[in-house]
Amino acid sequence: MGKENVYEELEEIKVENEKLRADFISKVELCENLKKVQNEQVAKIGEASSKIEKLEQQLLEKEEEIASVKRWNEDLKGSLNEKESIVKHLNAANDKLRAERDEKNRSSEQEIRRLVLALDEANELSTDQEQKINVLKAEIEGLKGVLSVSKKKCLEAEKGAKNPRELRERDDLLVQVEEEKRKVEDQLKWRKEQFKHLEEAHEKLRDRFKASKKEWEQEKSTLLDEISSLQTRLDSQIRVAGDLQNRLQICNQVLAHEETRRKYLEVEISEFKTRYETIFSECQDVKSQLDRVNSQRDNEIASLRHKLSTKESFYKEMEYRTGKLEQENRELLTSLKELQEARIQEAGSSSSLSKLKNRLKSLEQKHKECSTNLRAKEAEWNSQQEEMIRKLNDYSSQLQRKDAALKVLEMELEGCLSSAVQLKLQNEEISVTLLVLKSGISEARLKLANVEAELGLREKEREEKYSILRQQLEMKDTALANARKDIAEEREQTTILSLRVDTFDQVEGKHQIMEKELNRCKEMLEESSRCQLSLKEQALQVENDLKEKIREVCDALDAANSELAVEREKVASLLRRVESLDVIEGQRLLLQKELERYKEMHEEASRSRVHFEEQALQIENESKEKLREVCDALERAKYELTEERERTASLMKRVESLYQIEERLLQTQEELERHKEMLEDACRSQCQLEEQSVQMKNDFGEKLQEVFGTLETANVELAEERDRTATLTKQIQSSGHLEEQLALRQKELERHKEMLEDACRSQCQLEEQSVQMKNEFGEKLQEVCDALETANLELAEERERTATLTKQIQSSGHLEGQLALRQKELEKYKEMFEEASRCQLRLEEQISQTGGDSERELKEVQDALEKANSELVEKTCEGHELEFELWLWKSIVYRLKLDLEEGHALRKELEASLLSQAEVEETINKEKDELVRITEEKDGIIVNLQQQIASLVQELEARELEAVNAAEENIHQLTKEHENNTKLSTDRENLLGFITSLGDQIGDLSGEDSMLMGMLGSIVQSFDNDTSDMKTSEALVDELKSENRNLLENNTKLSTDRENLLGFITSLGDRIGELSGEDGKLMGNLSRIVQSFGNELYDSLKENKKNVVSSQATRKPDSVIEERSPFRELN
Repeated sequence: MGKENVYEELEEIKVENEKLRADFISKVELCENLKKVQNEQVAKIGEASSKIEKLEQQLLEKEEEIASVKRWNEDLKGSLNEKESIVKHLNAANDKLRAERDEKNRSSEQEIRRLVLALDEANELSTDQEQKINVLKAEIEGLKGVLSVSKKKCLEAEKGAKNPRELRERDDLLVQVEEEKRKVEDQLKWRKEQFKHLEEAHEKLRDRFKASKKEWEQEKSTLLDEISSLQTRLDSQIRVAGDLQNRLQICNQVLAHEETRRKYLEVEISEFKTRYETIFSECQDVKSQLDRVNSQRDNEIASLRHKLSTKESFYKEMEYRTGKLEQENRELLTSLKELQEARIQEAGSSSSLSKLKNRLKSLEQKHKECSTNLRAKEAEWNSQQEEMIRKLNDYSSQLQRKDAALKVLEMELEGCLSSAVQLKLQNEEISVTLLVLKSGISEARLKLANVEAELGLREKEREEKYSILRQQLEMKDTALANARKDIAEEREQTTILSLRVDTFDQVEGKHQIMEKELNRCKEMLEESSRCQLSLKEQALQVENDLKEKIREVCDALDAANSELAVEREKVASLLRRVESLDVIEGQRLLLQKELERYKEMHEEASRSRVHFEEQALQIENESKEKLREVCDALERAKYELTEERERTASLMKRVESLYQIEERLLQTQEELERHKEMLEDACRSQCQLEEQSVQMKNDFGEKLQEVFGTLETANVELAEERDRTATLTKQIQSSGHLEEQLALRQKELERHKEMLEDACRSQCQLEEQSVQMKNEFGEKLQEVCDALETANLELAEERERTATLTKQIQSSGHLEGQLALRQKELEKYKEMFEEASRCQLRLEEQISQTGGDSERELKEVQDALEKANSELVEKTCEGHELEFELWLWKSIVYRLKLDLEEGHALRKELEASLLSQAEVEETINKEKDELVRITEEKDGIIVNLQQQIASLVQELEARELEAVNAAEENIHQLTKEHENNTKLSTDRENLLGFITSLGDQIGDLSGEDSMLMGMLGSIVQSFDNDTSDMKTSEALVDELKSENRNLLENNTKLSTDRENLLGFITSLGDRIGELSGEDGKLMGNLSRIVQSFGNELYDSLKENKKNVVSSQATRKPDSVIEERSPFRELN
């Protein structure tokens, strides 16, 4: 029976070997399947290459579109050339207008020269008239001398005819008269010397006047030369401005061309960006999936290796047990044979043998049941192993597919990165060219602004010089008129003096009346002096309220008026002109009124200046507030645009937001135009203020001229009064009768001389003060002009562009409307270009940000991959350690096998005796105890392994969660990038809106609406393509999400499989415990049977062979102790 069981077990082992061969064959088939899968992946790679070819075809189509756009650009260049021809015609018309202006300037110069010649002629006439007057004065003096001689002769003849007493008295009187005559002659000599000195001073003044006249002519010639040089410069600068305008037009054309190129490049960049982002996201997802699959594969391989090691250990243990059971069966067979022999010898032991047979049969049945159970468990384990191998093969095939897809995606990534790098380089080149063009345009604008400012300043200076020349001409005309009036007055005075000479004989009869009138005149002089003092005090009080400079002018004028009044009163007292006091008082009152009027006008001018300054400040504040409002409106518009961009969730809403943004942009443009109109109004008001200030300046200059005219008239009147006093003194010298009267008159004359000298001094002081006042007032006016010019310069920056164009437009007649429209269009184009450059800078910043974000994401992914690789290395190290431990176990098992073979050899030597059976049973019990202990230790090891497996499962779950979080983060990043793409698309839509507005404007100029609509259609198609690409990217994102969900489901399934395996391992452990308990029971039964059998049958044999057994028993336990199971640990 035992041999049959052994044969059956050998057959079962053969069957298991056949099964293993079948498994090997199935694995070979799996390898073939894997090769098929690889071929399928190659086919997929071919499909991917076909897709790449399709993309290349699309790129070729886009290149064709670019070629069509270039053709359209050439058409635009043709239209621009036509516009340049129109501009050339305008320049020709402008040149004609300049020629007309030059002719007008020449005519004005000729008129100025004619006026200067007339002035010179008038001055020559005035000098001739002055010479004639001097000659007439000399003749009058000679006639007066002749008259005095004739009168003396007549008196002497009359005295000779009278009494001798009277003759004596007359002789005495004549002596006295001669003495007085001598005195008078001395005084006349002194007067003549004074007159000579005055003539010399007059000649010096004439020389100075001639020198100043020559200087003025030289200045006039220099001014004319400067005017001609300025005109030539103007012409050259206008030509330079025309060249700069042509260059600006060329630069604008180049900029438009570059803008179109930049826009198409931006579209291509956005497309490549979307593709790059989608491919990058797919690569990240695939890498994450590969990492997960690799980690799962490593964990599963480790778990399978562990299971295989455990199964191998169990298999070896079962082999060890089967070997032991076979040995026990052989020993039992030998013992049975011996028992049968003993049965023949001893017939009394039949009942015990039947019991032993029954027990042996029950033991054999139990062994058969154990073997069947073991076979069933091995079959289950083999099935589970096959399932795990199949799963491993599936995972390996999936890994290979993913690896191939990864390689393809990496190749696409490299191509996209290279294209992105090329596009970045192109963008940088374009940005550099744009910056160079912008710098050139800014320099040209600065040059134009400087040229325009210089032209404006030179024109202002020329206008000021013209105004000064006109004022000087008016002054000369007024001086000529005054000189003519003075000549007429002097002629009248000469007639009056001739009449007085005729009536001089009647003067002697009225000498007493003259004395009375002199006394009365003295009293009136005293009263007038008192009144003059009171008036001076009043004038001083009034002047203290005014400024210092105006006080000096008023004091000088008051002093001159007072001296004139004194002189006129004295002359009136001598000439019996008492009524002249009233005239002088009336003139004084008139002068005071004129002074008060001048003061009021000065105060009004100061008030108006302050008012104008306040108005200018108000206008500046209002303009600043308006500019702030414009800036606030722009900021609000930008804020609203950002809000609308954030609100745009879908493509349909984006289109609606485009229309809203376009409407708001139109509103902002209207607001900007309104603010421009307000600024133009402010500029107009400023021009009006400047004109008013110029008018005030002219009025003030005219008032100063009137003041100087009054001073000159006062000087003329003083000269007339001096002449009158000289004639009167001569008459008084020729008429004297009484010494006392003559002495008094001499004193009066000396006092009058002193007063005249004081008057001359005061006149000189007044002239100096007037010159100072003129200079100071000129400085003040210059300060006011400088303040106004600074205000003008502050607003000149806004008017520089429009001023030159407006001047040209004013001179161009019919082409004004066209030039204004083109100027507005140029300004709009410039604004649009600036806005496009800003958008480009924003896009470049966003591209740089996205590039930085992508680099960061790549770095994070690389770090995660490095971490995963390090963890894989650690796990592989742990797997190698476990393999090393398995190899150690195998070596221990091999040694144990050798030990077991040696033990079997020793057992064969001791099979002859039955006593060894009891000892073998004892050793079996001990070995079973050791096996129980070893199983407990292995249970502990299994528990530890289970704990390690649980920890590994937890780590796997944590890694899965991390991977899921990473995938969610990647998805979030993809959504962010999607949002960025949406923002870029909104910016692109804004740019498209700007392009549409530009197209509308160009269509208004050139009527090329059809071409622009075609372009817009192509742009909309590209936008639709972008939207389709976005939809495909969204679909890819959804697919990635679904793949992530499938991976999560697979992870959950794997976790459930792991839990099932753990449950199975725990059930195996429980089953092993049950089997060990059953083995313990069986061994207990065997020990009882052996003990009973020994007590009943072999008492005699124990007594006879006690000594031999004792020696052998001492050896056998040692050998048994040395034997151990493969699960026993080495010390």
